[in-house]
Amino acid sequence: MILKARFTANIDTLNQWLAQYQAINGPVQFFTESAFSVNSVIIGRDNEIMFFIGFVAGIGEHCLETVTKA
Repeated sequence: MILKARFTANIDTLNQWLAQYQAINGPVQFFTESAFSVNSVIIGRDNEIMFFIGFVAGIGEHCLETVTKA
């Protein structure tokens, strides 16, 4: 299943988190996009999205808005 997670962080911040995540976990296939200039979206396989959400929460960021099927 493919999931889409929306964050209240901007796309630059999301891409920084993704780079940190990939430095720890290796390359992962995600698609990121900007949403309404202040929000961002990441799309990927369900288990990877859930691990990424956990990573973001683990670094102390609490900006997850929604998670839906893509």
